[in-house]
Amino acid sequence: MELNRAVAENIKRIRKGKKLSMERTAVLAGVSRSMLGQIERGEANPSVAIIGKLAAALKVPAEVLLENDDFDSLLLVRELDQKAARLDGGKAVLRPSFPYDDTTRQESFFLDLYISAHYAPDPSVPGCVCHATLMSGSVQVSAEEQNFQLLERDALRFAADRPYYFENMSNSTARLMLVYRYLK
Repeated sequence: MELNRAVAENIKRIRKGKKLSMERTAVLAGVSRSMLGQIERGEANPSVAIIGKLAAALKVPAEVLLENDDFDSLLLVRELDQKAARLDGGKAVLRPSFPYDDTTRQESFFLDLYISAHYAPDPSVPGCVCHATLMSGSVQVSAEEQNFQLLERDALRFAADRPYYFENMSNSTARLMLVYRYLK
């Protein structure tokens, strides 16, 4: 959803939820009723100052008026459309599963580690958490200055904004699902 439409719907929803008329809200915000009507219909692009005034009148943080949670829950991602990265001399393959989504603040990958493969990415942005689930094989994970031996279907959550690595410890390919969540 475009930002103007999201702001319009947020203002209208919050105003009605607080049982405020357009007239009363306009007076509290120090804007004309006509301007408020244009904003609520998505016909006007309110300035930051106007958004601040409306937020104060509605007694909500300004960022609430800017929220755009037009989240489409249905998304099909085909493996053939994703470009895999070959790492560790080709012994590790990292394939995107779901791309980063601003609403969920996460992205996911498949990681295949062939025999004796090692995957040690650069630390992520501050506040990033990784949920690693081992689908098959046996993997050693070093995270948060500790070592963990993961067996099939084990899962580990750790801070991905610090150094970490995965190492295949089995005589077959190890497969993992990595989900990165970016906290606020």
